[in-house]
Amino acid sequence: MTDKVTVERVIIRRLAPGKDLLDELTRLVRAEDVRLGALAGIGALTKGAVGIFDQAKGEYVTRRFDEEMEICALAGNVSLKDGQPFVHAHLTLADKKLVAYGGHMMPGNIIFVAEVTIWALGGATLVRAADAACGGLAVWALENVGVE
Repeated sequence: MTDKVTVERVIIRRLAPGKDLLDELTRLVRAEDVRLGALAGIGALTKGAVGIFDQAKGEYVTRRFDEEMEICALAGNVSLKDGQPFVHAHLTLADKKLVAYGGHMMPGNIIFVAEVTIWALGGATLVRAADAACGGLAVWALENVGVE
């Protein structure tokens, strides 16, 4: 990977209420042709869903919340998977008792309000591919991200 990654542009959006957060982020990065990027956001959900990868089983375990949740933090990246822009993000959510839950952003996070910033980057391409050493997860190839 080149060491000359640059910020090409910054995209700031409020996403549509009632829609799935992951679907809307994916739609946005594909519409804007973001092939490499970083993202962050805040907001609230009418329903939430986060997951954690069970390394022994090689699958995600999902926790769903059928209640209002605050997005305390949304952080992630954009790279290519199967030739298309792909969003990989994590969420920290809080319930009405201010108990926080976090993990991988799963489908099922229904937007009440979501404000996101996406930094579209240039100068490099990162492609996700299944890696047996990581339980089959689609991850960046080590030689592309400066990991020895």
